[in-house]
Amino acid sequence: MSGPTALEQQLTQETLAKQRQYVLSNTRARWSVVGIAVALLVTARVAALVPISWSFIAGFAAAFAAANYGMQQLARDTAFQVWYAHLNVALGTALITAVAYAVGETGHLLYAAYLIAPLQAAYYLGREEAWQALVLNLAGFALLTALRLGGGGWTWTLYLEESLVLVFCCAALVPMLTKIVRRLRATREVLAQIERGDLTVGLQDPECDELGYLGVSVNRTTEAIAVTVRQVQRQAHDLAAMAQQLAASAQELQAAAQQISATAQQLSTGTERQRQLIGHGREDSEEAARVASQLHLRAQEAERQVNAVAQQARRHGEEIARAGELLVTLVADLDQVSRAAGTLEQRSREIGKLVDAITRIASQTDLLALNAAIEAARAGAHGLGFRVVADEVRKLSEQSTRSAGEVRARVKLTQEEIGQVLQAMEQGRRTAEGVGTVSAAAREALDAIFADLHATVQFASTFAGETEGQARRIREVVGRMEQAAGIAASAAQGAEQASAATAQQIAALAELTTTSQHLSAAAAKLTETIQQFVVNGKA
Repeated sequence: MSGPTALEQQLTQETLAKQRQYVLSNTRARWSVVGIAVALLVTARVAALVPISWSFIAGFAAAFAAANYGMQQLARDTAFQVWYAHLNVALGTALITAVAYAVGETGHLLYAAYLIAPLQAAYYLGREEAWQALVLNLAGFALLTALRLGGGGWTWTLYLEESLVLVFCCAALVPMLTKIVRRLRATREVLAQIERGDLTVGLQDPECDELGYLGVSVNRTTEAIAVTVRQVQRQAHDLAAMAQQLAASAQELQAAAQQISATAQQLSTGTERQRQLIGHGREDSEEAARVASQLHLRAQEAERQVNAVAQQARRHGEEIARAGELLVTLVADLDQVSRAAGTLEQRSREIGKLVDAITRIASQTDLLALNAAIEAARAGAHGLGFRVVADEVRKLSEQSTRSAGEVRARVKLTQEEIGQVLQAMEQGRRTAEGVGTVSAAAREALDAIFADLHATVQFASTFAGETEGQARRIREVVGRMEQAAGIAASAAQGAEQASAATAQQIAALAELTTTSQHLSAAAAKLTETIQQFVVNGKA
């Protein structure tokens, strides 16, 4: 359906609605008129002002009540027809004519009531309908004059005079009312076009009265609305573009946020793995620190033990030196024994004492040999030669003991076996000299062992210092690993927080995307709505 046709139908429907409202208003007001007319007639009858029968009054009331009720029901309950308005005017004319007829000789004075219907018709129905209502009222007035002619005061001259008054009043008022209605209708048509979005229309009313200024206000308002609509159209177009761009940007941001979330989750997983590895490394470092501490303690213990062994080796060397000196003394004693062999018989008692001395020396030698064997066993591979010497010394000690026993047993036979004693002494001398040589070699070996033990002590001291430094460095590593574990824990917590924040950001961006899509749809609807308005000939 085209725009003008729809507008014409709308105006036609409004005209019919206005005419229906005119008829309904008249029928409602007519109840008061009928009531007043009945009351007026009853008063005139009771006061004997006019000769009116009660039957006329009852018939009047019943007839016009029924007619008005039927008119009201017809206009309200059925589809309105144009002739309903003409029928309503005729009913009004009949009511005025009946009342004027009932009043009698002075009824013509009510002729001014015939102006009501034409003026209402001029306002509600139009100029043509107003003149038709005037003609209908003049006809009714003529009929009334014809019925009352000759009855005191009713003449055609009076009819003509009063009719001319009615015509003159209508000629003065009907054009004015119809013009007002026409100008209002023109304003209504413009407003109806504005309602339909056409902002290019305007009122062309040159009159400088209230309606003219109303038209000026309508034109200015329409122009202001047109300017606003143009701005809204531009802004709606810009808003739609911005909404689409915002929706695209929101989708891109959401995709980027999802990538960031995935990266944050990977970072969180990697950080947690790193924290676990650092935790394992810290445990391993702590275990290494404990091992280094134990190793340092063992190195210190080894250092003390090596120092003790070196001190014992030194003491054993000194004892061996003293043993060598004793052997030299023994050789000298044996020489003296050899020189005194010739006088053994005379000095048997002295020999007995000497035998006792030899026995004691043998015991000490045996003790020294035993100590030497023990020290040789402690010295290990370095003490093999010394152990051999110690065995020989022990054997010599045992032999000396046996020889002393034999000397003691055979002291009485000293003279007889002097030669054997001399040989034995000579053999003992040679053996003692050999033992001295071996003792010197053992002393040199012990000195070498002591030198090696001294180097071992220095190495143990150096190793103990190094293990102490290593333990200290490992403890520092443990401390740094603990710091790294703390940093890794903080990083893991930060990664988790970043992941949570990214998830929240993704949710917010999803809401922003949805909102931007809704905004884009709303902008499209706004653009579609605002395009319904016609501004400067363009939608």
